[in-house]
Amino acid sequence: MVEGLEIREEEPGDASDIAEIHLAARLPYVHRPHTDDETRDYFGRVVGDRPSAWWVARIGDEIVGYMLIDGENLDHLCVRPGWQRRGIGLSLLNRAKALSPRRLELWTFQRNANARAFYEAHGFRGVEYTDGRNEENEPDVKYEWAPAR
Repeated sequence: MVEGLEIREEEPGDASDIAEIHLAARLPYVHRPHTDDETRDYFGRVVGDRPSAWWVARIGDEIVGYMLIDGENLDHLCVRPGWQRRGIGLSLLNRAKALSPRRLELWTFQRNANARAFYEAHGFRGVEYTDGRNEENEPDVKYEWAPAR
């Protein structure tokens, strides 16, 4: 675990950092349906509209990861390259499980082996596979998690 890691709800002004993490962490093989400026504009609009659902991981003054959780739907769990594999993603995931303790679901690309291994190692199971019915035209997989009974 990284010393000094804080997980908190987003604050006004975090949208630009979130957008930059999203852009930096994009997978090189995934079709990009939007320009970088369109992506920044999107995050500028939606992060401010849903402050209770967006969470950021901070170390000092730097935002190093983020996620969106909406009820049982976990979306956009992303860690800045260079900060990955240090427990930041797991800290965000644990917060998501605490916020939605009965069930979580999420989608990830089938080719994203690192994300799939991460989620599977933390109790998620694949429940649906698509042929790419998303704006990236990339086959994806839906994962679900529920605590052991």
